[in-house]
Amino acid sequence: MTDGPPIWDCLRKSTNKTIHIEAEHMTRIWMGLALGFGLSACGGTAPFGVDDDPDTEAGSSSVYFTENNDTLTLNNVTYDPDTDTLTLNNIPFDDPENAYDRIRTEAFNNGFDAYDSNPERGTNELQYFAVFRRSDSGESQVAAAGTNSYVDFGYGGAGAQRLGNKPNLPTSGIYSYNGEYAAVRTTRDGTNDGVTFVTGDARLRVDFDDFDIDGAAGGSISNRQVYTTDGTLIGNLDGFISLADTTIDFDNSSLGSSTATEFDGAGDSTGASGNWQGVFAGTEGAEIAGIVFVEGSGVREVGGFIATQ
Repeated sequence: MTDGPPIWDCLRKSTNKTIHIEAEHMTRIWMGLALGFGLSACGGTAPFGVDDDPDTEAGSSSVYFTENNDTLTLNNVTYDPDTDTLTLNNIPFDDPENAYDRIRTEAFNNGFDAYDSNPERGTNELQYFAVFRRSDSGESQVAAAGTNSYVDFGYGGAGAQRLGNKPNLPTSGIYSYNGEYAAVRTTRDGTNDGVTFVTGDARLRVDFDDFDIDGAAGGSISNRQVYTTDGTLIGNLDGFISLADTTIDFDNSSLGSSTATEFDGAGDSTGASGNWQGVFAGTEGAEIAGIVFVEGSGVREVGGFIATQ
């Protein structure tokens, strides 16, 4: 932690940020900042071993955002249906066992569920929120997490995993994939600092033939609705997220990383952008599990989707 400017210099360089921190959380939040987040804010190397993820190697059945953003550190997802416990690896200061509990008051209507890290009072644990879904076929699953416990966006991430065998993809044909999306949205605009959940529709098109041997895929996330962290519907979120065309990795049955951009209802960019990517699952790749993040001035949305032919 000796490389780069001191954390206090980093914080002074972060302009136009309003800090809203409850007194009872002051100690643990600033401990978190001092231990790691200051490096990311100043462009230093991200801590917590994000380069050690075996799922980023060739032949992977999972995709994460560890290479796209220093603070999106999530690098593994597991789920125990017997206890309804979600486990998210490599997110600092969440539950000591990396376990997330189901938020029972949540009322999503699209197959996703909401979770939180349920920090124990009087500890240095921070509260993270997450969304998760395992596909109806059981062939794939996605999860995304975020927090409002930092003066900036904090840590989190998203992961999409293929649980079954790697499918043999078609070599020709244009297909539509439709499905559901959910995300954790962190707002840091000085007036509405906090976390909400978002749900929506995922629509993709896949051409297994062109571009030549690489294929192509792209789409959008639309019809987004916003929920409080206890799962109560607030209303609709204006606009959509465009998923720019990417290529298909036929060796790994996956979709390469490409740009994601948020647009408002008038079709103008909101200034929030990021990446998306995914994996194919099921017979002949009839299912796509994907992850999405967009980040702009005062807002970050990190989510996942499952779409089928």
